[in-house]
Amino acid sequence: MDYKDYYKILGVDKSASQQEIKKAYRKLAAKYHPDKNPDDPSAEDKFKEVGEAYEVLKDPEKRKLYDQAGSDWKRYQRANEQAGGGFDWSQYAQQQQQGGGQYRTRVNMDDIFGGQAQGRGRGSASPGGGSPFSSFFDTLFGGGFQQQQQTSRRQTATTGEDTAANVTIPLKDVFTDTTKTFRINGDRVKVKIPAGIEDGKRLKLKGRGNKSKFGSSRGDLYLKVNVDVPQHIERRGKDIYQDFDIDLYTAVLGGTVVVPTLNGKLKLNIPETTDNGKLFKFSGRGLPSMNGKGSNGNYYVRCNVNLPDKLSAKEKKLFKELAELNK
Repeated sequence: MDYKDYYKILGVDKSASQQEIKKAYRKLAAKYHPDKNPDDPSAEDKFKEVGEAYEVLKDPEKRKLYDQAGSDWKRYQRANEQAGGGFDWSQYAQQQQQGGGQYRTRVNMDDIFGGQAQGRGRGSASPGGGSPFSSFFDTLFGGGFQQQQQTSRRQTATTGEDTAANVTIPLKDVFTDTTKTFRINGDRVKVKIPAGIEDGKRLKLKGRGNKSKFGSSRGDLYLKVNVDVPQHIERRGKDIYQDFDIDLYTAVLGGTVVVPTLNGKLKLNIPETTDNGKLFKFSGRGLPSMNGKGSNGNYYVRCNVNLPDKLSAKEKKLFKELAELNK
């Protein structure tokens, strides 16, 4: 069993504040989350390792005991070798605690997995029911958390498992409430998507998770909604920005064009000598609020002036005449 440097795992100094430790954990947990690295089998191991380090360093009492372990680890290794591998570090650690009482730890699995571990049951630690912690953690802090973990597994046998899934909808479907049918975990699930939903928003579908091993109850389904935005569109909260091409002659002379937007066709009057990148605002034609309160956002059309690819001899002559007139 090897000593694990939790400070090095999180990339912080031993003098780091609790806020710095929390910030480092969140950054690394997001980086190595299995959902974001489906093709990297090592990501989940790194994710668990980061969670283990944070579980210790976020708690002042655990952190103090861990710091003692760090300074005494070589002494422990020697004692363990002399005892033929039978030295109990957890008992040794208890003697270092003031009062000499038994050291127990209760692990909050939501802090480690952030409630995001797809397909994991309530309180379960890892696929297959194994411990998410290293042997170093188990030895240092004892088996108190294992008893809690076993209790959680017994509970999930009757309550069912929560599960998570991702779905993608086009931005044009966000202007109004819409009902979509998706195949999730082998089942066809009909989901009401509220108008104005933000990208990455999670919806909770009560009772649509995995079935329990015993009984008929089911966990909940947490559905992450990804909103697909077309390349020529930009979303800023409730406001929509859309690029639209016009030719040089319309930009110079003006005219009327019809813009096919995500929220229907809009008639746009182009004034003479319109600059490239000119924004035209359509009030209230943007997205509604997800909660249905407040006014709709605005829809902006950004005109991009396209220059002609080729000029005929006559066009060149006319442009030269215009240039002379402009002088």
